[in-house]
Parts: sequence; structure tokens; C-alpha cells
Amino acid sequence: MSPTLLSRILRRLRRRAGTDEVSTAYRPLDRSERLDGWLATEVAARQHLAFAPLVRQAFDGQPREDFQAAAWAVGSARAAFPFVVEVGCGSGYYSEVLPHLVGRELRYVGLDYSLAMVALGSRSYPGVSFLAGDARRLPLGDGCCDVVLSGGVLMHIPDYVEAIRECRRITRDICVFHTVPVREKGPTTFLQKLAYSGPVAEVIFNLVEIEEQIRSAGLSIVGRRPSVPYDLFSVLGETTWTATFLCRRV
Repeated sequence: MSPTLLSRILRRLRRRAGTDEVSTAYRPLDRSERLDGWLATEVAARQHLAFAPLVRQAFDGQPREDFQAAAWAVGSARAAFPFVVEVGCGSGYYSEVLPHLVGRELRYVGLDYSLAMVALGSRSYPGVSFLAGDARRLPLGDGCCDVVLSGGVLMHIPDYVEAIRECRRITRDICVFHTVPVREKGPTTFLQKLAYSGPVAEVIFNLVEIEEQIRSAGLSIVGRRPSVPYDLFSVLGETTWTATFLCRRV
């Protein structure tokens, strides 16, 4: 994607700021449909612009709940100068926010399967390294990092068991499954929706089941903290919320 095209899209979307709903049109998952909304340049740009004011709030001393939860989890790393790989990094805003909230320097690499997200990250944070890759087959070596931050992406991967195991493989210390939508009563449910007007898959996890999958991958859950509110009662007939799981490699 050319920098000129990306700049033009961002300028146009800034003029329309606030007109796009984040999540709409929920329905059962149809695996025969193309659900590649995150690959679209405009979807990536809409998400980037939506998070820009949240980044400013974090630096103004008012971080949103999900930012606080991420900092709590990443700050648990035992290394003095931890190497953090964020899987599903979007435009890479956590590369800027986490060192500020954690209160120490981090080495950061952002990874996303969307080339549009990677392009936005490289444009927004030219001093940060970004990679394109699939969360189910990470292009990284075993035990290569101190922290793997699954950054709000597990919910968009129907084959989430593979993604959990890959996160465990590449860390030597901590796995963080961040902003995972959960329910207590009903089963793990597969949906699709429009996110920033792009079609994507979405998984709402049964809390017991997702914790069992994390443990069976070879991880110990050492903490769980509420993340940003996300109640789909109108869709599922049950209250849902999001949680951030702090895990250590066994």
C-alpha cells in the first residue's frame, strides 16, 4: 500500500469521525462466507482512528480499563527489559502506551495478519518492528520472547486452540490473552459481525472452556482481570464481558 493512498484514506475518514459503529449485524457464523474485513485498508484505518483518543487519554492519566489490564499483565514480566511480541497488534498503539503505563522500557514487536494493519503500524511508529503473520502459525522461534500479548485477537480466530498453543510456544515466561469475551452459562459461541463496517468472525467463550484450553496448552493461569465492558445480552440472552488472562508457561 502506498503511503499516499494510506494518507488519503486517513484524511477522508477523519472528516467522517464518529459516524461508524464499531460492531453491528451479529449473526451465527457462516464459514462459507469471506470474513476478511480486517484485511481491508479502510477497516484498519477506522480502528486506528478510533483508538487514537484512547491513547491520548492514557497519557493524560485516564487509561481505559483494557489499557490498564494490559499494563497489569505485561508489567508482571520477570525480565528487567522484557521482549514483548503482540499478536494481533493492529496499528501498534500498545508499543507507545505500554512502556508509559508499565513504567519501564520494553522491547516490542507487533505482528498482524493484515498487511493494512502492518502498514499503518510502520507509518505510525517508524522506529518499531512489525511483522505480517498468522496467529495460528507464528513466524517466530520457540521461546523467543518474554511476553506474548494476544491483543484482543483470540475472539476473531475460530481455530483459537491453535492460536493459544502458538502463543505458548513462542514465550519463555508470560502469555497474556487480552480482552477475551466470555460468558458463564452458555457454550462457546461462534458469530460473525461487521467490525468498523468490515465482515469478521467473533467467538464468545464459555469461561470454563477457555480456561481449560489455556491450561491444556501448557499454561498456568495466575491472574484474571476484567477488561473493557462488552455485553451481548441482546444477541445471546446472557450477560457477557471481557477478561484479560495472565498466564505463565509451565
